[in-house]
Amino acid sequence: MSFPKKFLSSSFLSVIDQGMLSALNFCIGALLIRLVDKDDYGLYGQLYAGGLLAGLIVDSWIAGPLTTVASAVHENTRKLLLRRYWQRQIFWTVAMGLAAFLIVEFVPAATHHSNKNWLMAAAFGLYVIGNGLREYGRTVGFIQSDIHSVLRQDLVYVAAVLAGMLSLYLFEVIDVAHVFIVLAASSFLCALFGRHRIMDRTATQASQVDAEDVDILHEHQETIRGHGRWAVLGVIVGWLSNYSYVYLSGAWLGLAAIADLNASRLLLMPIPLAVAAWSRVARPEASRLMAEHNWSGLRKLTIVSILGIELVVFAYVGAMLLTLPWLEAYVIGSKYSGLGSLIMLWGGYFAINSVRTIGTSWLMSGGAFRSMFFLGTVTLILVVLITYQAIPYWGAAGAIFALIAVEVFETVVVWKYILPALQKRPQPQSPA
Repeated sequence: MSFPKKFLSSSFLSVIDQGMLSALNFCIGALLIRLVDKDDYGLYGQLYAGGLLAGLIVDSWIAGPLTTVASAVHENTRKLLLRRYWQRQIFWTVAMGLAAFLIVEFVPAATHHSNKNWLMAAAFGLYVIGNGLREYGRTVGFIQSDIHSVLRQDLVYVAAVLAGMLSLYLFEVIDVAHVFIVLAASSFLCALFGRHRIMDRTATQASQVDAEDVDILHEHQETIRGHGRWAVLGVIVGWLSNYSYVYLSGAWLGLAAIADLNASRLLLMPIPLAVAAWSRVARPEASRLMAEHNWSGLRKLTIVSILGIELVVFAYVGAMLLTLPWLEAYVIGSKYSGLGSLIMLWGGYFAINSVRTIGTSWLMSGGAFRSMFFLGTVTLILVVLITYQAIPYWGAAGAIFALIAVEVFETVVVWKYILPALQKRPQPQSPA
């Protein structure tokens, strides 16, 4: 199969996969919006954002740099890397889960919620661990272009979550803690289901490992560690830039404001998930194009990506605005009425964010993690300063205004300065 057909086929399957996960997240959020009060839904939004940070840290330390390096090595070395980093994924995921438990249990300011208990902290910690184990199976599938195995694994996850949520609904025990227990149990089941696939896809015979492979493996591991240090720092400041609104708006306006912001953002969640689906498929290909210095091919991939993603953004935001009266009546409820202005602001944010995400994906493919960290640090300072000024004047909308402003700044810097400099940088010879 030619590259355009293969890339489009993989992208299509990845979009289906992410669309399925997006629909699942939407159903969970909509159910919580209808059945719990605003403060509890605001707490769920805070914990979900914290879980995302934990996953991003592990991903940036393991999967992100691994994707950058594994796409440029021969098959045997790639399998050795994937098998070895599966063990490291387990270690760091468990460490992040324990940290999540301790923070939720013993740091009241982390949740702004006085009624949490040890069950909430334990459920959230297990969710972080299970989600990290499940994600590594998806990483292996994307690196090896085995999108079908990713889709099968996520089908198991979605089925398990739906069965668990149905049980909670029937027994009338839906609350934040029990939802995270269902998500954690489903992730563990999915990780067990995909474990044998990881072992099969990364199996190597002892006779295949020679001295040259060992040297190559050692050198690439040093490369991964070098990328990973900057990637972890970069992803932390990037997360703070993107999700500081949750905690800043909570501090100024309370958990109810977080609920409004998250409810309006929830309706547009298919957009960032579709962008994530595209990124998982496109990044290995971008790494290959950069390794070959094929900048014209990268430009073509960029144009197709931007046009396709922006078309999705504008079409989806328009559909949400048209169906908002129906959604308020039958899905999210009257207590969340008047979200139209917030949805339009989130739509503008995602339109800019998608273009910036394409650029930062290319930076990750090119291993520019250090530049991303410094840019993220500047962005974080800007978003805190602008949010501090905007929320007192515009309330919850001020938090989105601040995010839009820093997205515009970051997009300009990435596309006008960092990416052109990356293309001019001398390319080191691959040890493979």
